[in-house]
Amino acid sequence: MLVRVSTFGAEHAAAFPIDTVAARTFVEVQEAASQLEQHAVTQASVRSRDRVYMKAAARTRLRESLRDISRTARALAIDAPGLRRMFRVPRTNGDHALLTAARAMARDATENAEGFIEHGLPATFVTDVDAAVAALEHATSEYESTKQAGAVASAGVDVVLARGRASVRRLDAIVANVCRDDPPMMAAWRLARRVERSGRTASMERRPASVPIRLVTRVA
Repeated sequence: MLVRVSTFGAEHAAAFPIDTVAARTFVEVQEAASQLEQHAVTQASVRSRDRVYMKAAARTRLRESLRDISRTARALAIDAPGLRRMFRVPRTNGDHALLTAARAMARDATENAEGFIEHGLPATFVTDVDAAVAALEHATSEYESTKQAGAVASAGVDVVLARGRASVRRLDAIVANVCRDDPPMMAAWRLARRVERSGRTASMERRPASVPIRLVTRVA
């Protein structure tokens, strides 16, 4: 709607001279339409699921690394029972608990690295955990930044849209006064400033308020 109103102002600029309230208001509408487009681009980019998938993949990778260590620790605990309690994977899916457990397990595993390696873990298993921790932290940071950018863009849309609508309401009065003797221009204005309703909203408004219930009597 804002784009159409802006186009209407450009096509009928002769009726709204420069340095008038009308001309300035049409400029405001044009600026609002441009800003909304920029916010829409931002929203579209942050809706990308890439960062969500990246975070989920990093979390899965880290949890699998910890499970490998925990499983191996159960085997080591046959000779050193205390090791089993030191290498437990948290049941919660919370990232904080997972990262805390990973750091502790990497530290403790370093002291018993030889035994883990002898039981089949790669020689890099501790550094692999450290890398997985860093990957999850990075993915979480990227996800939070994207989420914040989306919130800022949404807030910006609300502000700009409210300002644009206020400008159009002002133009409603101005155009009606300037073009009251020009029916074709008024028709063009009404067409430009219409607001489409979503299909669901329109169908709900067309739906009857109540549907009569038809009772059927079955005759034996």
